[in-house]
Amino acid sequence: MKSLLLLCLFLLLPLRAVAGEHLEDVLRDQRLHGFRSVAAAMERLRNVDDAPGPDAPLDRRWRYQSAMLDLALGGDRAASVKASMAALETMATDEGCVRCRFDVLLARALLAVRASTPAAGRTYLDQAAALLARLHDDGAREALLTAQAWNGAVDGRFNQSIELALEAYALAAHRHDEAAQIRLLASMIGTNADLGDPRRAIQVGEEAYARADAVNYRALMGTIALDLGHAYSLLDDRPHQRVALERALALSEHDPDQLDTRILALNNLSDYYLSQPGQDQRVLDYAHGADDLARAAGSEIDRAAPLANIGIALGRQGKLDESVATLRQAIDIAERHGNTTYVIGITQELVRILEGAGRDREALAQLHKADALEADLTRQQREKAVLDLQEKYAAERKSQQIAQLSAQNQLKQAQLAAEGWRNRLWIALAVMLALGSVWLMHSIRRARQANRRLARQSSIDPLTGAYNRRHTQGLLDRLQQPVRRRADDSAWNDGTGLMILDLDFFKHINDGWGHAAGDAVLVAVAQRLRGLLRQGDAIARWGGEEFVLVLPDTPAGALPALARHVLHAIGDAPVIVAGQALIVTASIGAVSFPASPGQGWEAALGLADLALYQAKASGRNRAFCVTRVSADAESSRLARDLAKARDAGEVDLEMVPGPPAREVPVAARERVAVSA
Repeated sequence: MKSLLLLCLFLLLPLRAVAGEHLEDVLRDQRLHGFRSVAAAMERLRNVDDAPGPDAPLDRRWRYQSAMLDLALGGDRAASVKASMAALETMATDEGCVRCRFDVLLARALLAVRASTPAAGRTYLDQAAALLARLHDDGAREALLTAQAWNGAVDGRFNQSIELALEAYALAAHRHDEAAQIRLLASMIGTNADLGDPRRAIQVGEEAYARADAVNYRALMGTIALDLGHAYSLLDDRPHQRVALERALALSEHDPDQLDTRILALNNLSDYYLSQPGQDQRVLDYAHGADDLARAAGSEIDRAAPLANIGIALGRQGKLDESVATLRQAIDIAERHGNTTYVIGITQELVRILEGAGRDREALAQLHKADALEADLTRQQREKAVLDLQEKYAAERKSQQIAQLSAQNQLKQAQLAAEGWRNRLWIALAVMLALGSVWLMHSIRRARQANRRLARQSSIDPLTGAYNRRHTQGLLDRLQQPVRRRADDSAWNDGTGLMILDLDFFKHINDGWGHAAGDAVLVAVAQRLRGLLRQGDAIARWGGEEFVLVLPDTPAGALPALARHVLHAIGDAPVIVAGQALIVTASIGAVSFPASPGQGWEAALGLADLALYQAKASGRNRAFCVTRVSADAESSRLARDLAKARDAGEVDLEMVPGPPAREVPVAARERVAVSA
């Protein structure tokens, strides 16, 4: 994933080193074919017959150094990066090359994110955006959009990242840059998967792989295959996952610039075989291969995941001491590099091994450690969200201050004009009319703003920020139309998914902690659900502790995977209220309408509601998804008893379990026990 997103910044990607070539031919060829490896691409550029010297035209020197910089960044060649950036800086300072300065800023943004955070990179991206107005260049705009999309994906702003990547893709298509189009498609595989839409990730990824294969863009095919393997794993499609990972492994075998891809492919194959019974030796073979490569490359953090898989496999083989020692080694590595997510995940695996060995005291100590880390991680995420809001409001206040200063300046100019022409009545009258027009326009603008606020208030739940019931009913009325299938008869875009979810034991929270705590839980759940939505999806507060998710272009077969994401988004981490952790889970009913010919959304939602009650009756913290409704199903039986309809073969129901039940922290349990 990491290497793929970095490759998305490449603008100049040659194919192979051939003696006797000219720079323009190489640049044209790379737009059509990409390149086989970073090393070959850089060598090809160095060997062009007309490599520009210090006396060459500025435009040729810029294009050459910019291409070398992009390749050096992708291959992580620090010396070449430094040399190309220095050359571009000199051209920007001594010769006024704005595009040189622009490219240096994009490179600095990438390096800042690698060394620090996405916020550090945004500082340089903002400076580049300010220069863009002076360039009037679609290529520069495409490069900035690509960099902004990558930054957004790293920062978890997945919807924004996809929008920016699509805008950049349109510019690349207009320039007939096939390699850039493939790179942008490839960048959206992992983003869609992280957004909770693995089917769209697979659709985009398969197109990117086919187009890269058609032009022999081998340097990118390995990372595309790797991300496809991840997307297939999210759908639990194990056969396709294995094929994609084996492709990634083969494609990265002889390219040192794809070492990260090869390490990840080996480790992900060990993950795959962990899910296959009786394959512990294969797990060990692949994980040892990943660990050996990471150790040889001096990349200690890349050893954490394969060591964890080795420890799990050893535990399955009954080699408990070796298993525990290896898992502790993986945890130590993750802690040294500050990767809290790795530490939590590997510690949970260690707890399971210790419990299986009957070493309950050690298991309990590790479990407390994992819980403390999860609580701290949740706190950090909450603080980050608060800081982001503060940054947003600070920017808005700054804009308001600028507007006020501008208004004051305009008023002063008007006063000076009036003073200068006070003896001429017609000028005074003109000024009065102008001021009256300004006042009238200001009044009209305020009235329009008030109307927009009222319209928003009439459609938004004031507590959670989700849509209210009335707005959502109107949305469902608009979506209620005949489903059109695509020409290839694919069902990927068929139907509208409906999920109705109810928070489990919510009354206990209100009774034990007060309604303010209940409100805090509702707000937190709405935020977690909003983080899963695609563009075009909607979340509504249906009433009380009930929410409805409206998911256009979602077939019934996709509902179980989506329900699993929703259950884990709500239940994986506790909600922090007044310094205490509340375990919150939900029960879900899901259906895709029209589930039967002529079915309206009211009937579909009623069917989802029955599935919700089936989930509650079966123990809560789970989802029941209606994945098929027979054409001859008896509507009265469907409306009365979903379980009987299932037994009669009229519907198919798939149960999706939520996250495992977690123990409530002692401090919270003293006030009220809230469990799944």
